[in-house]
Amino acid sequence: MERLEDDILISICHRIHNRHDLISFSEVSKQFLKATCIRRWYLEVSFTGLLNDILPASPNLRSIQCSKPLPNKHMKLLALSCPKLSNLGLDLEKNFEPKVDYESDFDDDGLCAVANACCHLESVSLSRRLHVGDVDLGRCVKVTDESLKAIGEATRLRSLNLQGCYLITDLGLKYFATGDLKNSLTFLFLDECVRISDAGCIYLGQNISLFDIANNCLKLRVLHLTGCEAITGEALHAFADHPTLSYLNLFSCRNISWEEVMSSAFTRLKYLGLSSRMNTPLPKASYKYLDFGDNRCRIYWG
Repeated sequence: MERLEDDILISICHRIHNRHDLISFSEVSKQFLKATCIRRWYLEVSFTGLLNDILPASPNLRSIQCSKPLPNKHMKLLALSCPKLSNLGLDLEKNFEPKVDYESDFDDDGLCAVANACCHLESVSLSRRLHVGDVDLGRCVKVTDESLKAIGEATRLRSLNLQGCYLITDLGLKYFATGDLKNSLTFLFLDECVRISDAGCIYLGQNISLFDIANNCLKLRVLHLTGCEAITGEALHAFADHPTLSYLNLFSCRNISWEEVMSSAFTRLKYLGLSSRMNTPLPKASYKYLDFGDNRCRIYWG
């Protein structure tokens, strides 16, 4: 049988409106699969072996979800092929064999390629992508401050999940607070990023780090810092007058005292998560709310 031209297959594909029929069409062959990709805007990757065929044929892809290890070559192919990408969901699946799987995952080069090429990024999730299977850090995916330097130049990114990426330091937060990202970032998850300190919080808000984030990321609404034990009451004070922050989670941040909470005078905050094992004795009353002037804030203990 004579091979059909790609243009003919794409034309046929455009006339198929039933989703199940379209799936059946894509399963005929790799050529048919490529023809369906021109209409694809969402991709959930369960088998990475087909990405070499799918990505170059998917210029309209907006969202990709992948919980498997991805090598740099696939990240760079994604950057080259899918310029309209807005959602990058790369939370890594649990229970991989570290010596086999993590060494084949992407590093700074792959992540920076996507961040630099995909100017429409709005949401990035990298949970568990930095993982230590052994004590050998050389076998980990090295998502570091250099990765965040590239992400910091994103102009539309609203949500960023870096839970457990514990090679990130205050310098990485400075990139957030001084790059274009500061104008769009709304949700930031830094749970278990144990190298982040008050200095980093100031970048997100004042001078250089968490303080810079507090002063510069003026659209930030939600900030998770559970397990960032180097953070103290200075971070609370940095965010006290933030114009949009409504949710601040500080569970397991034990170096914050109740006196520092009381003196922070939050003007907008509606939810505050605190460690029940604070540096100083807890108040006698089990507070569920705190009034800071006209602002009432709900307190959760964890």
